[in-house]
Amino acid sequence: MGPKPGHVRETTVAAALILDLVRYLEQRGVTQEATYRAFALDPSPLEIPNARLPGSLAERAWEQASQLAGDPDIGLHSAENFNPGALNILGYVLLSCRTAAEALGRLGQFAALLNDGMRVQVERDGARIQCHFEVVTDCDNYLARSPRHAMETMACGTLITMRRLTTRPITPLGVLFQHAKPARIDEHLRVFGEGIVKFGQPANRIDFRRADLDQGLLSASPALLAMFDTQAEELLAQIERSRPERGATSRKVLAILTRRITATVPSVRDVALELAISERSMQRELREEGTSFRRLIEDVRKEIALRHLAQPGALASEAAFLLGFSEPGAFTRAFRRWTGTSPTQFQSA
Repeated sequence: MGPKPGHVRETTVAAALILDLVRYLEQRGVTQEATYRAFALDPSPLEIPNARLPGSLAERAWEQASQLAGDPDIGLHSAENFNPGALNILGYVLLSCRTAAEALGRLGQFAALLNDGMRVQVERDGARIQCHFEVVTDCDNYLARSPRHAMETMACGTLITMRRLTTRPITPLGVLFQHAKPARIDEHLRVFGEGIVKFGQPANRIDFRRADLDQGLLSASPALLAMFDTQAEELLAQIERSRPERGATSRKVLAILTRRITATVPSVRDVALELAISERSMQRELREEGTSFRRLIEDVRKEIALRHLAQPGALASEAAFLLGFSEPGAFTRAFRRWTGTSPTQFQSA
């Protein structure tokens, strides 16, 4: 059964993440019973494989966990001690990757398995690799209200995971958070390093040296990676199928973009004219549906690119031209942002 008209879906998180937080609090001397009461949580779903919980429960869990532990930096500290098992199938995917950079790309590709209210974008910028943690806006997302603990645990957890996977030390080049600077940042400096953590920034992001993440992983296994990738993709598809359909204006814009993206990208004005509404009205309706014209262009380009490159003998340069990119390098960067891998790696997988 689909969602009721006007209903805005609520984000979900992997139950394993909440269970890991419960166990961390137990290490801090808080009984599981006390935690379940504070979280207002029935623990039975926590033991079900691949179970998911509403984002509002995760929001309450973080607030209560901070109070129960008397720890304003609960996000950082729980991430330092997280159990790799909390990552479920994603943990096996990461372990099987060839390099740390590939593992980071897979984290971006399958981040919704952990929290479908957060989009992880991995971009290469010269000698550095940037990992962006973006708040999804087309839903009821607690991260828009209470981002601190979740963003700090994601940034710290990503760093800890990269360090666990590699043999050489990894120190981030920079760590940016959108939320306001806490009263004390001693623990942030200890975890990430001196002079690189900034608050009140335009983005949530952690930057790595490309050379650090090009390290090969001792646990690499291409055969297992292919198998685990398939399982992760199936789980991700299940989450996607559980989401409500797009709004009426979004569907109309998508149909026009899909038909008209051929070497050039239609402008906002062109699409609004075809819909017989003003540009301002169209953009307002898209905002009300939790999306934007730019986001829909990205969605269409990604879908067409994946279908084109899945065909035998297809060339990335053809896809770049077909989708209106100025040059192949721009398409390659966009493809990495969408999938965490290059067009060549995608085709050879």
